[in-house]
Amino acid sequence: MIQAYRNSLIIPTQKKYLAISWHASIYVQHNVIEGLYSVGGIQGSLAHACIDILHAKKIHPIFKWVDNFVIFHSPSLPHLRDDPFLYNYDLSSVFNVTDPLGSPWNPISKKGQDFGMTFKYLGLIWDLMAQMVSLPIDKHDRSLLKLTAFTSKQCVS
Repeated sequence: MIQAYRNSLIIPTQKKYLAISWHASIYVQHNVIEGLYSVGGIQGSLAHACIDILHAKKIHPIFKWVDNFVIFHSPSLPHLRDDPFLYNYDLSSVFNVTDPLGSPWNPISKKGQDFGMTFKYLGLIWDLMAQMVSLPIDKHDRSLLKLTAFTSKQCVS
C-alpha cells in the first residue's frame, strides 16, 4: 500500500458537513455507505482478511501494524548439525496465495525483505539471534540531532 491512511484535522462541530466524493456521488461523512468510511483503521479489515487467508494456508505466525506485516517461519523438521534448515513455506509461497487476490504488496526492493534472522519492521531493526532491537543509522542520526537541539535550549514550552 502506498499510504495506509491520511488524517485531516476537522473541528468536531463541522463533522456533519464533511463530505466524501465517490463514484461521481457525494456522501455526507456521518452517512456510512456500504462500509465506506474515512477513519483510521479501515485498512485493518483487509489486512485481517489477508492474515486469515494466509493462516488457512498454514502460513503463520504473522504480526501486523496498520499495513506493515512481519511473517515468521520456523524449521519444519528437526535437523542434524550439518544439514540445512527446511521450511514449510517461503516468500514465494506467500505470494502464491496473495497475488491471485490482488494484494497490494510493495516491491521487496523498496519496502520488505525475504525471511531472515535480521529484518526491518515498524522502522526498527530486529535481530533475532542477538535478541536485540535497534534504530537504523539514518533514524538514529535524525533522532540524535533532534534530541541535541532540544536539550541545548535553555527553555522549552
